[in-house]
Amino acid sequence: MTERTRNRLLTAAALAVVAALVVLGWVHRNRFLPLEDGAVAPSFVARSLDGREISFDEFRGRVVLLNVWATWCPPCRREMPALERLYREFGPRGLEVVAVSVDEHPGGFEALAGPDGPVRSFVEELGLTFPVLLDLDGVVKDRYGVMGLPTTFLIGRDGRIRKRFLGPAAWDEPPYSTTIERLLEN
Repeated sequence: MTERTRNRLLTAAALAVVAALVVLGWVHRNRFLPLEDGAVAPSFVARSLDGREISFDEFRGRVVLLNVWATWCPPCRREMPALERLYREFGPRGLEVVAVSVDEHPGGFEALAGPDGPVRSFVEELGLTFPVLLDLDGVVKDRYGVMGLPTTFLIGRDGRIRKRFLGPAAWDEPPYSTTIERLLEN
């Protein structure tokens, strides 16, 4: 084989690899883009602090405020009391607040949710009564395209994302509470 032929074969192989990567990226592009308003909220399964596997499908048919957060995130910590007040006010009317912690620990579930775990301690300290789930394998963060914390998704009864919020919010005050109240009335 001549050097010229070998160079052509190497060039063709490199182009084939590049083409395959471009096709793969195109096919899986939705995995890397943040979800937009109107998209169907992806399903997932995560563990609650008591160890139960909870499917997000259990909340279908209800208005859901899905909050992705971490204990090490100061803005996340500041907004949690407002989420609790919102849940206490609108929970009886059908609002589900679901908080998904993306905390990581080499000890896994037991280290995070155990008696001295940071997530359990935080939940107990604030007296949170809404479901708190652990995203131990990063599925929620990936499926929802979470790039910063906190990120919150307002999801309608039809399972579609109505609004995506990046950063902390005073959830129990207008305009947030008004938007949620309107969604609950429809």
